Amino acid sequence: MKEQDNELKIPEPLRADWFMVLVTIQADLIYNALVVLSSPFFLLYRSYRRAVATVSAAEKAVKRAPSRIAGGAGRVVRRTWFGILGACHVSMVMVLALILAVVIGVGIVSLYVEKPVVVRDRLFFDYTEENPSAVFSFDKKKKSFSVPVGHSVHVSLVLWMPESEFNRRIGVFQLKVELLSLKGETIARSSQPCMLRFRSKPIRLARTFVMSVPLIAGIANEAQTMRIDALKHQEKWPRTKAVRATLVPRAQTWTLPQLYEAEIVINSKPPWIKRMAYNWKWTLCVWISMYLYVAILTALLWCFRPVLFPYTSSRITAESENLEIEVVEEEQEVMERRRRERRNQPRQRSFATTQKSIRAEARLAPRLEAGSLSGRPSPTLSVFPGGLQPPCEYRSSQR
Repeated sequence: MKEQDNELKIPEPLRADWFMVLVTIQADLIYNALVVLSSPFFLLYRSYRRAVATVSAAEKAVKRAPSRIAGGAGRVVRRTWFGILGACHVSMVMVLALILAVVIGVGIVSLYVEKPVVVRDRLFFDYTEENPSAVFSFDKKKKSFSVPVGHSVHVSLVLWMPESEFNRRIGVFQLKVELLSLKGETIARSSQPCMLRFRSKPIRLARTFVMSVPLIAGIANEAQTMRIDALKHQEKWPRTKAVRATLVPRAQTWTLPQLYEAEIVINSKPPWIKRMAYNWKWTLCVWISMYLYVAILTALLWCFRPVLFPYTSSRITAESENLEIEVVEEEQEVMERRRRERRNQPRQRSFATTQKSIRAEARLAPRLEAGSLSGRPSPTLSVFPGGLQPPCEYRSSQR
C-alpha cells in the first residue's frame, strides 16, 4: 500500500509569482546592459564638467594672482631668509657641541691612557772612583719624566768597547745596576757579568784583511757593541727617581774595561688594559666624542630647545599668545551673547504678561459692570510691570 501511495503522489503546483520573477530578471538584465552601454558617456560628461570647473577656478586664480603673488613672494623671501638664518644657527650650535665633545673626549682618554716611557741617553762613568759609576736622574732640567705606577720598567745598557788587547785580557767584568728613590734608598738591584765576544786570531786577521779599505778610510772600526738587559722592575711606591750603573772588576783584579761610549735605555710597559687603551686611543677618542656629542645634543633638545631653535620657540610662543587671545575673545563673545539673551528675555516675558493681563481684563469686565449696577464703587485698574492689575481693595474683596 505504501508503494502504491508513493506512485500516486500528486506533484506540487507551480509558484504563482513565476511570471513576476521572470519579468524582474529581464528588467535587471536590460538595466545592467543600459548602464554598461551608457557608462562611457557619463564618464565623458563628468570629465567635461570637472575640466570646466578647473578652468573657471584657474581664471579666478589668475584674476586674483597679482595681490596673492606679492604677498606670497614676500612670505617666500621671508621664510627663505629665516630658514637660512636658522640653518646657520643650528649648524653653529652643532659645530660648537662637536668641538666641546671632542675636547672632553680627548681629555678623558688622555687622563686614562698612560703613555709608555721610552728614554735613551748617554752615560759617563767616573773613572776617578775605585769602581766607576754613572747616575741617570729622571729629574733633568731639559727632559724630566717619571714612570707611572704599575708599569714594568726595563733598564738596558749599551756599551761600545774597542777590541783592544787590553780588553781581551780583562775578559769578564761585573756590571751592577740600581734603582734609587728620592731619598737615595735602593729600590731594586741587579748584577751580571759581561765580556767581549771571543774571536780567534785567524778570524781577526781575515776580518782585518777583508775590511782593510773601510778601516783605513774610517768607515768601519775595530769595536764591539754590547747590549745588556740589566734590570726589570714593577714600578710602585716609593717612586723611582734615578738609575745608577757601576763597573766592578773581576775578583782578585783591579783592571776595568776600556769604553768608547755608554748609553742607558729605559722602557716602561703599562698594564694590559691600559696598553690596549693606548693602542686604540684614537678609536676611543672617536667613540667617546660621538657618545658625548649625542648626549650634548639630547640635553640641548630636552632642556635648552630655544638655544637650538630660537625661531621655532618664538613662533610657538607667538602662536600660544594668539591662541590665548582667541580664547579670551571667544569667552567675551559668549558673555556678550548671554547678556543679550538675558536682556531679551524680560521683553518676551512682558509681552506674554501683557497678553495675560488683557485676557484677565476681559474676564473682569462683566464683574465690574455688575458691581457698578449694584452701587459699589468701581475699582480702577493699575498698570504694573507685570501688566494691568486691579487695586488692593478689589483684590482683598475678591479674596
